[in-house]
Amino acid sequence: MKSFNVKAPDYIYKINPYIPGKPIEEVEREKGITNIVKLASNENPLGPSPLALKAVKACLKNLNRYPDGSGFYLKQELVNFFGGSGGRKKSEQQGLTPENFILGNGSNELIDIAVRTFCEKNENIVSPFPSFVAYYLAGEQLGLKLKISRLKDYALDLDDMHKLIDGKTKVVFISNPNNPTGTFFSNDKIINFIKKVKDGVLVVIDEAYIEYIGKSLIEDINIADFPNILVLRTFSKVYGLAGLRVGYGIGHKDLISLMDRVREPFNVSSLSLAAAAAALKDKEYLEKVITTNETEKNYLYGRFKKIGLEFVKTGANFILVKLKGQKAAEISEKLMNAGVIVRHMDRFGYGDMVRITVGTHKENVKLIKALRRLI
Repeated sequence: MKSFNVKAPDYIYKINPYIPGKPIEEVEREKGITNIVKLASNENPLGPSPLALKAVKACLKNLNRYPDGSGFYLKQELVNFFGGSGGRKKSEQQGLTPENFILGNGSNELIDIAVRTFCEKNENIVSPFPSFVAYYLAGEQLGLKLKISRLKDYALDLDDMHKLIDGKTKVVFISNPNNPTGTFFSNDKIINFIKKVKDGVLVVIDEAYIEYIGKSLIEDINIADFPNILVLRTFSKVYGLAGLRVGYGIGHKDLISLMDRVREPFNVSSLSLAAAAAALKDKEYLEKVITTNETEKNYLYGRFKKIGLEFVKTGANFILVKLKGQKAAEISEKLMNAGVIVRHMDRFGYGDMVRITVGTHKENVKLIKALRRLI
């Protein structure tokens, strides 16, 4: 038998592939247990809006057709969501048009598209660490240099990130709130940071969890005044559509136009487009998800304190928890044996911490009971 001899560029061999949280089905097979609670991947435990599910069902009969490659109807719903073309919201932000939006197979794809669109081989990316792994992968897959800024008290160090920007920097990633720590900044602080960055550097503001804590940066600025920013949002978290993979980016129309040249045709499925457009309309369900998360987050805060566990206050739907010096990987395995999946933070440099998604009350009660037995 011949050996494999097709060589990849040297930088490909240095990439550590993304390792997702184990799905419930895999743990059931491995452990031989049922009634598993998954609190590892920051998913919405309440699921999608009923309107989104209805929209998906209505699309099933047309699966023989390609999706709308322009995402016309979803973009129109996004325009309406942010105040309408030519209109102004209370924030005095000028209305957006469809040309200000790009759709992606999750916001993850848009991170990759942004880097591939604007970066050349001799340029670099500035990113916080620990933060979303996709930032690092997007650069490593092109052999780009990564300039890493360490967190300060679990939060992005914006001053340090600005110092790392040099003449070869093309993209800067800001996660707000940050994953896996849940820390966040006010829009005023984000705007002040952007104003200090030269126009030739793209600043990507990742707002995957922003709905849980406040309003988007887009609601506090006129996009025409900030042509070098790209704001990323997703339907995977608060909208409960992680399985359909749909996200979007907001930016200056010229920036979006360039990214559209790199975007794959039909990159968002018909089901995803329909579900996302419907989910945007269900504001009552959105409020229910946010309120439930806040209630259960405070429940977990209280229980963690009673157990004596330190944690980082979060602006998202997950909590970073310190395990009294115990090894996170070992505790995670024991929790899995007890039917609770969480994410240990070894890869992020927090060997005694786990990230726990805020679940339903029943799921959270099971988590707390398991932790009490183990800690």
